[in-house]
Amino acid sequence: MDTDTMTTTGMTATESARALKYAALGLAAAGYLLVAPFTLAHAADDAQPTESAVSAHAKSFGVAVKRDTKAVGAACKEGAHRVAVASTAVAHEVATAAKRSSMQIRAAFRGEKT
Repeated sequence: MDTDTMTTTGMTATESARALKYAALGLAAAGYLLVAPFTLAHAADDAQPTESAVSAHAKSFGVAVKRDTKAVGAACKEGAHRVAVASTAVAHEVATAAKRSSMQIRAAFRGEKT
């Protein structure tokens, strides 16, 4: 009966070493969990890609091409407008000359002087 109710108050060396090991592992796990957000934030900053010189040059070249294309397009649009105005003026002159010529031809057939 004494063996059933016997309680042990002292720990053996193996049990105390095991308890110390578990405490150390728990402390290490807690430390890792506390440091993890800072480590992840630092890793996220390092993961951002840096722009290479070739990429920067390609972007600036693309911007220059777009700018030049807009300038050429505007010049072409202005040139097209000038051509349209000039062709309208030429067509008006041709029509006026044709009317004048037809009036002279009619007058010549009728025997009139203009």
